[in-house]
Amino acid sequence: MSATLALALTLSTPAALSGPVFECSFGAKELRITQEKGALVYRYGTKTGTELRIVADAKSGRVFYHRTLYPRGEDQTLRFVNGDYSYVVFAHWTAPPSADIEFEIPAAQYGGLIVMRGDDVLSPRVCKEGGDMVEWPIFKTLPSDAENLTPPI
Repeated sequence: MSATLALALTLSTPAALSGPVFECSFGAKELRITQEKGALVYRYGTKTGTELRIVADAKSGRVFYHRTLYPRGEDQTLRFVNGDYSYVVFAHWTAPPSADIEFEIPAAQYGGLIVMRGDDVLSPRVCKEGGDMVEWPIFKTLPSDAENLTPPI
């Protein structure tokens, strides 16, 4: 392979991101989402034990992504499906006001988890630590959720 072709292939392949896709703590319980190969892995439990693990990719129909952009913020959700239950991981971010822009919404950043059975919310939780989500390249391959499920806090 020529050096030019090798360089072109390297530049056309998106660089893999490192670290977790999402991570947060609810006290003794924690939630961590990672990417392993072409799938997202949802892990909920304690530091020493996993209570629920879901592995899902775009083809499985078990993970959905939603992103809503605002003039100075965004909401993102990943919804993992396990039977009748949905586990909605959410992250909200709003930029702080600046001297040159009047903006009536205060700065905020929070994330968390909503456990649902069908349309019923069973357990909404806000992260005590963590809760940030950066858009990963794999998100573009996932089916979209029709609505924004990020709760206002």
